[in-house]
Amino acid sequence: MSRPAIRNPFFHVGFIVPDLDAAMKEFQAALGITWRAPAEAVVPLRGPDGVIEAKVYSVYSEGGPPAIELIQSVPCTPLAANGVSFHHLGFWTDRLARSSRDLDAHGWPCAATVASIDTDPRRFTLHQSPYDFYVELFDTATPDTPTRCQTPRLRRQRT
Repeated sequence: MSRPAIRNPFFHVGFIVPDLDAAMKEFQAALGITWRAPAEAVVPLRGPDGVIEAKVYSVYSEGGPPAIELIQSVPCTPLAANGVSFHHLGFWTDRLARSSRDLDAHGWPCAATVASIDTDPRRFTLHQSPYDFYVELFDTATPDTPTRCQTPRLRRQRT
């Protein structure tokens, strides 16, 4: 068996939901989960069919790792789902391009990344597993990482 494409333990579990605000209230009422402030951004996602401007509305739970991430469904993207759906496991990496190529080589193709001028992945990648879920590789060099979720020890040591 070949070495894993990523070595960091996962730091969050992502779910796609039809209505982020309603899901936050439901998860809090049923499970006692508290949330960080939701974030909204237009993200140019590059995938096999080109670039799509996706309006992404998401939130991370307080505490962890692991954290829970809720993402409001974005039709016609890899962030689309009907109802509430387990979507991905999120892993840190300090070598996004290399880790992404490793997963591609293992047969877990990149379905989306942030579009940029060159073809290297930026900020994060979503890789389709053969088991009907994604793996998100999240770059530790992403500037706003500390405000979104707890950062890995690796990042804190590089101050």
